[in-house]
Amino acid sequence: MFIVGDNISIADCVTAYVLNWGNENGLIDGFPNLKAYLERMYARPHAPQRIAEAMASLQN
Repeated sequence: MFIVGDNISIADCVTAYVLNWGNENGLIDGFPNLKAYLERMYARPHAPQRIAEAMASLQN
């Protein structure tokens, strides 16, 4: 089970990015824990911005 604590790391951002891609392609439909993790990540006030920043830093 994935748990998002008070602080998020680059690993959380990358995981959320990959899970988002999987969700958009129907790959995590049978995995409620992964969907719940993704929902918790995107419920964070700055998560979408941080996820985008994490992905940009990986491309450098």
